[in-house]
Amino acid sequence: MKKIVVNLSAMIACASFCTSVAQASPVVKEEATLTTSREAALMRHNAQYEPIVVERSGTPAGLFNSGMMFLTEQIERNAHADARLRPTVITSFVDLNNLSETSALGRLMGEHFMHQLQIRGWNVTDIRMTRDLIINEEGEFSLSRELKRLRGSLSAANVVTGTYTPTVDGILVSVRVLDLATGQVVSTAQTRLMRDKFVSSLVDKPRPAPIIQLTR
Repeated sequence: MKKIVVNLSAMIACASFCTSVAQASPVVKEEATLTTSREAALMRHNAQYEPIVVERSGTPAGLFNSGMMFLTEQIERNAHADARLRPTVITSFVDLNNLSETSALGRLMGEHFMHQLQIRGWNVTDIRMTRDLIINEEGEFSLSRELKRLRGSLSAANVVTGTYTPTVDGILVSVRVLDLATGQVVSTAQTRLMRDKFVSSLVDKPRPAPIIQLTR
């Protein structure tokens, strides 16, 4: 029978060597000229949009005014900060079904937007302002819709335009701010106006008088 002799000290030395080999890590000399850092923080879009709170009124005219304020707040939030610094003109809103036609409603909405944007710090210009004060027997005027009386040149950068669409129970209104040079949309807004007596009186066309044929 063959006798096996185990050298305990040799086993301990081997175990120590094997452990040191397993735990060893290569040493790499870092070249500063070859080291590049590409770090970027991935962040989610964390913009928070609070609801627009507009004080409502109990009168039809007050409700219309609240609707104009609601539209203007949308324009304000959706536009870049530098948009308000650019010269801006406001046009009368038109009927979506006939872009060459407006009404008392469309003209009044344009007037409201001129006020609402101006008090919010926008650089608003009235394109109807004439060079001279018009004085006649009807009164004193500085506004005109006659092209020959309008300023020949206007350094406007933005134009505010809008459309309205009458429905059975309301008026759908869309507003947009456009860059005159490129046609790019700067900001948009939309809402629905109640079709009450006040709004209906502004948008509805007067009914033609009936033709009565008289016979003897």
